[in-house]
Amino acid sequence: MKAAARPGIVRGKTRRSRHLRAGTRADVFSRGYSAGYHAGYPAGLEQGRAAGLQSYRQPWEGCSIIIPTYNQAGLLKACIESIRQYTPEPHEIIVIDNASTDGTAEYLQSMRGQLRFRINAENIGFAGGVNQGMRMARGSTLLLLNNDTVVTQGWLGNLLRCLHSDERIGLVGPMTNYISGEQLQPVSYASMKEMHRFAREFNVPDASRWRPTTRITGFCLLLRRELFDRLGYFDEGFEKGNCEDDDFCLRVRLLGHELVIAGDTFIHHVGSVSVKALGTEMGEVYGRNQDYYGRKWGDAQALPGETANVSEGFLDTFRLYPREALVQSYTGRLFWLRGGVRHPVDGPGVPGVPGLPAVRLSHIELRHLPVGEAVAAAEIQSAWSESDAGLPPEGALLRGEDDHLYLHEQGTLRRFTSPHAAEVWGAGRPGPLPLDPQLASRLPRGLPLIAPVTLKADNL
Repeated sequence: MKAAARPGIVRGKTRRSRHLRAGTRADVFSRGYSAGYHAGYPAGLEQGRAAGLQSYRQPWEGCSIIIPTYNQAGLLKACIESIRQYTPEPHEIIVIDNASTDGTAEYLQSMRGQLRFRINAENIGFAGGVNQGMRMARGSTLLLLNNDTVVTQGWLGNLLRCLHSDERIGLVGPMTNYISGEQLQPVSYASMKEMHRFAREFNVPDASRWRPTTRITGFCLLLRRELFDRLGYFDEGFEKGNCEDDDFCLRVRLLGHELVIAGDTFIHHVGSVSVKALGTEMGEVYGRNQDYYGRKWGDAQALPGETANVSEGFLDTFRLYPREALVQSYTGRLFWLRGGVRHPVDGPGVPGVPGLPAVRLSHIELRHLPVGEAVAAAEIQSAWSESDAGLPPEGALLRGEDDHLYLHEQGTLRRFTSPHAAEVWGAGRPGPLPLDPQLASRLPRGLPLIAPVTLKADNL
């Protein structure tokens, strides 16, 4: 018998109403989820970006291999393949492409996740490329490597063993088949297979084959991060290649470190491919780089002796700058450098100090200096006043009878390494005043004053 319907209830409408209520709940959930997603996504993305950046800033116990490259995709691939085959030590590969047009960028994109890279919109030169790689590096050691090299069995382990054998060692480089100077190794192999056989026999660890030198060529150059933090970047005043490695080596020696050739390590070097690609321009570039090196350093050979007797161990680069100077970071922030402390100048946004140009320093040099109290521009302008006991004004430029320029600091004379260094640091200071010969013989000599590196990049 058919059941009677309950009074006041229409069954079809009841089912439809339940469907409507279920749909409403789903819509409410969807709207809430969407609102929460759109509210949280930007914040989560920013947190993830910040966490990623922070992780890349954390050094790790490994070697950052930095390869600047320009239009040699085939050689670059061979170099990277050799690293992956013959480098069991913890490492990361960082490639800086200087606006290649031969498919290098596409190759690097295909290697995403296996190496890190930066593709520049223009050719910023060897020094510029190396600096961007150093900025990205996380390793406890840094190794600069040309794109036209092929590494070999035991290469990195041998170089690291040499570097870590003595804290006085600042830079280490291997032997090779194509180079000028002491790192040249005569070879007779005629193929890569023969080369690797030769290298296996050559690369037997042997500390007796290590030898000190005054110059290591930049085709393969190993250093500690700790030294990089005290030394700073390559000088971008050099064009495209040549002389910037000589400049880097000299600065390492000025800090009190030694350069060592690991004579028990061999890698293959095709040789100067990117520089040769300049063609007839190569001679002009080399000439300009030599001129810049000479203007920057003057008598470079005599300089390491002026810092060799420092009793407190190894130097930081800022010790070779004036004790008091107005400096500027890449963000435009001004600091008054005083006795190894950086004092912000009147807070952010200060346009400058009238009559006193700011000297650009890298974030590497600045971040290791403690931050002091802010100072006013007026206080800086009155920083150099008359000294006691008939001495020249504090911070004054003095010209000696030898025609060298000196800086008077706290009763000492500090010699500028070149007119270029005096021009960089001397603008806005009193002088140059004549240096009395009797006063010159009486005042002790302080550390020499060097010019800071030229930085063209806006992120260093």
